[in-house]
Amino acid sequence: MERKSHRTTGFVGVASVILLALGLAGLNMLLSVQAVALDLDFYVAKWAELDIPASAKMSMEDLRLAGTKLLGYFTGSEADPQLMAVVDGTLRPVFREHEIQHLHDVRDLFQLGFAAKKVCYGLIVLGILLAAWQPGGDKTASPGLRTGWLVSKSLIIGGVPVLAATIILALPAARDFTRWWTAFHLATFDNDLWRLDPATDWLIRIFPEEFFFAAVKRIGLYSLAATAACIVLGVILNFAVSQLSSHYSKYNL
Repeated sequence: MERKSHRTTGFVGVASVILLALGLAGLNMLLSVQAVALDLDFYVAKWAELDIPASAKMSMEDLRLAGTKLLGYFTGSEADPQLMAVVDGTLRPVFREHEIQHLHDVRDLFQLGFAAKKVCYGLIVLGILLAAWQPGGDKTASPGLRTGWLVSKSLIIGGVPVLAATIILALPAARDFTRWWTAFHLATFDNDLWRLDPATDWLIRIFPEEFFFAAVKRIGLYSLAATAACIVLGVILNFAVSQLSSHYSKYNL
């Protein structure tokens, strides 16, 4: 009797692919953002490139302290983003009250991202467990081969929409970043605290639009690289599983 191919999947197999694809796609985007947003070396390099010590009238040492304080606040190790520093020759608090409130909103976004990352890990683990389980699945492939095939499909299926989304978002950002960045804030925040005045608000002096343009560009490049790697890995894994499956079927009739 002719045996079914290991590519035949039931409801559990489809659910496994969906869970894996969602988890991998979400993790790709979140890790790309966090790789830049939590990189103090990136901050320092851009501050030096944009000559922020001169425009913010702060030393690079104090800027680094501010960056360390903010990253600690965003990740939960610091309770308050405020710090004392020498600004324009005077030792004073760096941020005003409405800037602190905006940083609180930004911290909430980071915490939401950390929670979403845990959900993505959970989806991936659940998807792998379902792929390995496959009740009543075909017997011409081992659970390992069946799991490998479903994972390979998930890498490709999860990578393609992320690749498309990255390109779709990148085009308007590259054409008019100011408009894109404003739209991002309008969609993300439910208040106007992000509308800062560079004449009086040091948060925007430390992090001008040029800084965020560089950050968004790097995030996009990280996401594209990770997505391309996932798709290539999926293709390679799919080919390897196909070859191993043929060998397995030959000796397990």
